[in-house]
Amino acid sequence: MEPSAEPVFETRPVSSSRFAGFWRRIGALFIDGLVLGAIGFPVGLLLGDRFAPAGTPARLMGLLFVIPYLGLMGSEAGCGQTLGKRLLALRVVDANGQPLPAGRAFLRATVLSLPWIFNGIRFGSIGSVVLATLWVAGVLVFGAGGAIIGSYFLNRRTRQAFHDLVVGSYVIEADGLGSRVPATSTRRPLAASAVWIGVVAAAATAMVTILPNLMAREIPPVLMESIASIPGASSMEINRITTWGGGRTSKAVVAVLWLRGPADGAQQASREVAAAMLRLHPDAADAPTLAVTVIRGWDIGIASSTSAVNFVKTPAQWRAELGM
Repeated sequence: MEPSAEPVFETRPVSSSRFAGFWRRIGALFIDGLVLGAIGFPVGLLLGDRFAPAGTPARLMGLLFVIPYLGLMGSEAGCGQTLGKRLLALRVVDANGQPLPAGRAFLRATVLSLPWIFNGIRFGSIGSVVLATLWVAGVLVFGAGGAIIGSYFLNRRTRQAFHDLVVGSYVIEADGLGSRVPATSTRRPLAASAVWIGVVAAAATAMVTILPNLMAREIPPVLMESIASIPGASSMEINRITTWGGGRTSKAVVAVLWLRGPADGAQQASREVAAAMLRLHPDAADAPTLAVTVIRGWDIGIASSTSAVNFVKTPAQWRAELGM
């Protein structure tokens, strides 16, 4: 029989003090975010707002980079170390102190990545497919994302976050490779995470049920159709802002438009949005201030570059400018 070329590590117990420290693990995640941003920024510049405009589902493209990076580097192939973990001398291992197989490492990366990438996804209209996607996004961002944060803060025995609990992984100091992790983990953090995700899923179900009616009151369908006809319009939201200063209260209706295309189109787009708001939104005509913010740029989830231009006028000033 030929000798195995695979390394064999001596198995020895690891003390709880060898689990990754709170701030070192946060630091490693921060460094990995910088690495992914450095990878994504030139890609975003290359694609530009033509293929990955801000305010669209294009940020899901980030999954094509973040999952392979975290999955490959966090597996046996990368010896359980992303660049951030390597710099801070940390490592992802299983209960036997060995790096994770590729399947478990990629599952861990997926559970960690989805809430990050889905946070901030936008759609231009509300339809059945969009509502289903918004439900998924809500469960991932608030459910799985909340479980990751909550379990990491509260599970002080092993510092296993939700994505660690799902695959049975641990983050330890790098020189602990081959050190068997004692059976200190319990099912309580995983069960608590599952309950939390269930509660969020129920809330998300209720939200998507009433969301079309809420959106219809906030942005009447005829207004949304008018905005959708603006060349390059991706998505829109309307906010009401109240500020206090000098003993006075100031109120404003703010329309935020995500726009594709050249910068010189922002002013014309703001005029079209203001005109549609004055005609079709119930509060715009009577508001002391009607502001239009036009956001341009690109967003691929792991990197983005956006710019915003604000056009702030009273309804009377808008009417005079528009000849209404």
